[in-house]
Amino acid sequence: MEPCRRAGVGGLLCSLSLLCVLLDIQLDGVLGATHVEIEHHLEMGRKLLAAGQLAEALSHYHSAVDGDPKNYLTFYKRAAVFLAMGKSKSALPDLSRAIELKPDFLAARLQRGNILLKQGSTQEAREDFEAVLQRSPDEREAHEQLMRANELEELQEDAQAAYHQGDYGSTVSISPWDPESRELRAECFIRMGDPQKAIQDLAPTTRLRNDNRAAFLKLSLLHHSLGEHRESLSHVRECLKLDQDDKECLGHYKQVKKLSKQLDSAEELIQEGRHQEAIEKYEAAMKTEPNVLFYTNLAKERICFCLVKLKQAEEAVDDYQEAREFDGDSGEIREGLERAQKMLKLSRKRDYYKILGVG
Repeated sequence: MEPCRRAGVGGLLCSLSLLCVLLDIQLDGVLGATHVEIEHHLEMGRKLLAAGQLAEALSHYHSAVDGDPKNYLTFYKRAAVFLAMGKSKSALPDLSRAIELKPDFLAARLQRGNILLKQGSTQEAREDFEAVLQRSPDEREAHEQLMRANELEELQEDAQAAYHQGDYGSTVSISPWDPESRELRAECFIRMGDPQKAIQDLAPTTRLRNDNRAAFLKLSLLHHSLGEHRESLSHVRECLKLDQDDKECLGHYKQVKKLSKQLDSAEELIQEGRHQEAIEKYEAAMKTEPNVLFYTNLAKERICFCLVKLKQAEEAVDDYQEAREFDGDSGEIREGLERAQKMLKLSRKRDYYKILGVG
């Protein structure tokens, strides 16, 4: 400080210079991480990624990106962690940022092209592969993926044509990865009478599209048609999380919630031995959902079970026989009918002995 004690303008400038140096040292710690800290985060991220500790690795790469937001390689490395976690949607912005910072970064372009191809964005994927080949004509993977992009585009066109011609079997054999094609294939499975496979195709589209309420609702309806009321309720709730005022989802939610509550309540009543009340719940459930055969059969079978427990054998036999007309392959209905018939036979024998005056 001694040289800065000189009077006048020179002394003032000296003091200001020293102040700037001190502020620069302090701001470096406040506004951003030091080079050493960034390198530490990168090294820890690398080690944790190699060890398979993906969440911990991602945390370090977040810190590295925050500390140096202009390092293309850091964005690329974080994208690699996202991909290892199966989060390709999160990896895309990081790869794009890496390319923006370094346009000739071919590894990032190739990786982004691969993701876009899997999502069915063939035009954008082709642009990335062509950009790689322009700078590196012998890049084998880029050649192969460019051919796949061209092939996939043809398959998508064939799928659309087959679907509109009603050739659902041909459409199902084509398996591109983009959500639109999955939804198309799911629709084919529905028309072919295979709702389980339709569910398998639709489920990933809820993650591949933002705000995919239509898929959540369709999944809910498919599960509902299969008698899976809890799964149906779960999916329609996801729809309402995206928009609580969605009319279609709200209407279906109210019905499924009411039905699910009635069915669960009826089973609880059976467990408590309150069979007459359980019958009333199942009768109410049939009124709540009269159009799905599964719930009608379930309710009738359980009502018959309750009637047997209440020793109303004749009525139980009639109901079991009616239920068998709807679902002749049900083992539970067949066994229940046999029990009811035995009980009816036994009760008639007791009535006969009573008439004869036999104790």
